[in-house]
Amino acid sequence: MERLRRVFDVSGRVSRLGFWRFQVVQALAVAVIWCLTMFATMAGGWLGVAPLLLIVPIVAAAIYVGIRRLHDRNRSGWWILPFSIGPYLLLGAAHLFGDLGAIGVLAGLPLSLGGLALAVWSWIELGFRRGTSGPNRFGPPPASNRAWLATA
Repeated sequence: MERLRRVFDVSGRVSRLGFWRFQVVQALAVAVIWCLTMFATMAGGWLGVAPLLLIVPIVAAAIYVGIRRLHDRNRSGWWILPFSIGPYLLLGAAHLFGDLGAIGVLAGLPLSLGGLALAVWSWIELGFRRGTSGPNRFGPPPASNRAWLATA
């Protein structure tokens, strides 16, 4: 129960290993929910999409873990907004330009490339860059890389 409470907490820091462990657990949970939704939809029609509501707490937990990972990098948790929403906004805007023909596609290309660049930057920043060594303004470093979702 302590692990579950810790997932939905924004204070403190999480290591790269803890972040990737959460990503694996999250991916497995979403895959199970997706399979349940497929079978429920085949059996019960459109009401079978109800299991998709279980993805909401998983997305919330991912945001909280991402904030704590940003804290480990000594960055404000507000960076999670451009990292999580920005690529979708830029790609959506590029898609709107695509409906305008060849000129629209050319106009939307920089937006598409910007969305891709932002997604790659967030992936590198959260998943691959080393955290601050020692304490920072968000607390002490994660206690252990061996602990699941290593916490301070």
